[in-house]
Amino acid sequence: MSGQPAEPSDRRSQDALRAALRDWRQAIGAEHIHTDRSSLERFGTATYPTHREIAAVILPADQEQLRDCLRIASRHRVPLYPVSTGKNWGYGSATPPAGDCVLMPLSRLNRILDYDDELAHVTVEPGVTQRQLHAFLAEKGGRHLAGFTGSTPDSSLVGNVLERGLGHGRYGDRCAHVCAFEAVLATGETLRTGFSRYPGAVTGPLHRWGVGPWLDGLFTQSNLGVVTRMTLWLTPVPGHFDTFRFTLGDDRSTLDRVLDAVRRLRMAGVLDAGFVIANDVRAIAARQRYPWGEAGDRTPLSPDLRRRLRHRWGVGAWNGDGVLHAVDDRHGAELRRIVTEALGPHVERLSFEGDSDLGGEGGSAAAAYCAPSETGLAMAYWRLRDTPGHAALPRLPPGGADLDRDGCGLIWVCPVVPLNGRHVAAAVDAVERVTQAHGFEANIGLNSVSERAVVATTALAYDRSVPGEDARAMRCDDELERQLNELGYPPYRMSTRSMEAPPLGDDDLPAVLGRLKHAMDPAGVLAPGRYEFRRAPRPGSACSDST
Repeated sequence: MSGQPAEPSDRRSQDALRAALRDWRQAIGAEHIHTDRSSLERFGTATYPTHREIAAVILPADQEQLRDCLRIASRHRVPLYPVSTGKNWGYGSATPPAGDCVLMPLSRLNRILDYDDELAHVTVEPGVTQRQLHAFLAEKGGRHLAGFTGSTPDSSLVGNVLERGLGHGRYGDRCAHVCAFEAVLATGETLRTGFSRYPGAVTGPLHRWGVGPWLDGLFTQSNLGVVTRMTLWLTPVPGHFDTFRFTLGDDRSTLDRVLDAVRRLRMAGVLDAGFVIANDVRAIAARQRYPWGEAGDRTPLSPDLRRRLRHRWGVGAWNGDGVLHAVDDRHGAELRRIVTEALGPHVERLSFEGDSDLGGEGGSAAAAYCAPSETGLAMAYWRLRDTPGHAALPRLPPGGADLDRDGCGLIWVCPVVPLNGRHVAAAVDAVERVTQAHGFEANIGLNSVSERAVVATTALAYDRSVPGEDARAMRCDDELERQLNELGYPPYRMSTRSMEAPPLGDDDLPAVLGRLKHAMDPAGVLAPGRYEFRRAPRPGSACSDST
C-alpha cells in the first residue's frame, strides 16, 4: 500500500470519459462526436425538466461502428445511452434517466434493408423514420400501410416499437406485429431472434417465435441490448376503406354503452383496427390554442367555456374515430350496416367517409389515415401564447413542430384500463379530478389497443416558459400516476421521470432483471436507469421549480 489517498471518483470518471472519447474518435471519426455546449444542451432538452447531464454525443454509422462504441464504453466503464432519433416527446425526448451518460443517437443507421411486396413486410434500421418509410412505400406503388403513430413524421419506427407504442390501423399494437430483431449487447455480442438466427431460413421475417426461448421481449422497454434491425409487418391496402366518426354528449352512461358496443365489435372482428374515443379537450386542442382572452387568463377551462368551444368547433364531449377494412364495396356496405346498428342508437352524428382503390391516390379519408402527419402534435402547443396581448398563434409553427425547441411542456400518463364502462369511468374520473386540482385540462384519448383493454393516453400540456409551470406539471404527474396505480391501472410505458421511481410489483422481477443485466452487460454501462424497477426518489420532483 502506498498510503496515497484514493483518486476522487469524479476525476476517475473524467479520465475514463477522455479515454473513451479518444477511442470513439478513432472508431467513428471525430466529426461524429459532439462535446460542445450547444449540442449537449440541444440533446439534453426535453418537454419537462430532466436534471440529467449529457457528457457527450456520439453517432455511429452502422452496426460495426455501434459494436465498437459499445465495447469501448464497456472497456472504460462509461455509461452510454442509445436513442433512435430522440423524438420521444412527452416521455423524455433524447434525455437519459440517469446522469453523466454519453448519448448515442442511431439516426445514421437509416437503411431500409428488405421489402417483400407479396408477404407484406419490411426490415428497417433504427434511424428509419415514419416519413422515410411512407415515401418508400409510395415509391413501391402504395400497396401497403404501415400503421403510423400520431407523433412527428421524423420519429423512429424501431424506437416506437421498442417502447411498445401505439399506431393507427389494423396493426395498431405495433409491438405485436414485428419480428426478427438483431440486437447488439454491451459486450459486442450479437443476437438475432426467431428464425432470423439461422442463415438461409426464409421464414425469419414471417414467424415471430422461432424455436426455443423467445427473446424479442427482452429488448423492449429494457436496457439489455441495442436493436439494430427489425422486421415490421405491413397491412395490404384493402379493396375498400371507410373511416367513421361520431360524437357523444355529457351523459357518462352513453359512453359506457358505446364502450360496450365497441368491445363487442372488436371481439367479433368487425373492428380490426385501432379505435380512439377522445374527449373534448383533445378535439379542441387540435383546432386552436388556449383561449386566453375568453378565459380571462385563468386556467383550467371553465365548464361553461368548454361547452362554448365544443359548440364552436362542432365536437362532442367525446368523439369517436375508427376505420373499417373491407374486401370490396359490398363488404364495406355490410360492415357499415353492422357498425351503424351497434353504435347508432347511442351516438350523435355518426358519419362514414370511404375510399375505394387505395392503391391509387386515394381520398381525404385515406390521406388522413395512411400518412404520417404533424396534426396530432398541435395539442402540445395548446398552452403556448404570444406575449403582446396574448394573441392567438397558429396551431403549429410555420417551420414544423419541434416540441423541445419550442418550449412545449408535455408529459404523457398512459394507464391501461379494462374495456368496459365501469373501469374507464373510474380512470377518467381520476384524471379529471387530479388535472383540475392542479390547474390543467384533462386531455384524454381512449385507444382501443385490443378486444379487452384501452390505453387512456393522457397529455399534460403547458408552457415551460411560465415560472412555476414545470413544478406544477410534475406534481400533477406524480399524483396522477399514484392514484391510477392505486386504482389498478399501471401505465403501458413510462417516461424518464417515471423510471426514477417506477411502480413496484410483489414478485422477484427486480432481482431477476438484475441478474440478466449483469450477464448481458457486465460493466453496467448500457442505459443505466432505464426500466430497472429499483425504487429511488425523484431528484427535485414535485417540489423544485426548474423553469
